[in-house]
Amino acid sequence: MKYEEVAKLNANEWYFFSFRDRKYATGFRTNRATTSGYWKATGKDRMVMDSRTQEVVGMRKTLVFYMNRAPNGIKTGWIMHEFRLETPHMPPK
Repeated sequence: MKYEEVAKLNANEWYFFSFRDRKYATGFRTNRATTSGYWKATGKDRMVMDSRTQEVVGMRKTLVFYMNRAPNGIKTGWIMHEFRLETPHMPPK
């Protein structure tokens, strides 16, 4: 993953803004592997709503970090919330 922008709010919260990396050039699966492990999606995607219009503006996915390689990864206490925009008029990036 290449991070475009990074913002640190406090010792426990960081925000990263980046383009999604594809696992395969022609596919839609996201590459969440790192050199020391991988981020695994848990639960279902949640909608992010505009409080004024009640329109869906994006989706939130919860990820947990596992050390080593799948399927023998060791679950850690690291959690990340991935937010993505839902814009029907823009091509996916």
